[in-house]
Amino acid sequence: RSLGGLLSAYDLSMDFSFLEKADDLGCRLLKAFDSPSGIPYGQIHLGSGVASNIAWVKTSALLAEYSTLHLEFLYLGKVTGDSKNAEK
Repeated sequence: RSLGGLLSAYDLSMDFSFLEKADDLGCRLLKAFDSPSGIPYGQIHLGSGVASNIAWVKTSALLAEYSTLHLEFLYLGKVTGDSKNAEK
């Protein structure tokens, strides 16, 4: 929810510091999409980039989580002009 919060703060204030933080966080979160299916892992260590699923989810993905990330990355791609975000 951090990415969505930063993007919302940017959209409401047009303060580029929020967009810079959202872009940095988005770059770190992109590693979660490096799964065999392309559906993102449920958790990622932002420092190391190691991604995995939450134990109770195992190999599945939560639809709400995936859908939210999809919308957030689409918007991040739109406001930064970086297509790698929108492609995820």
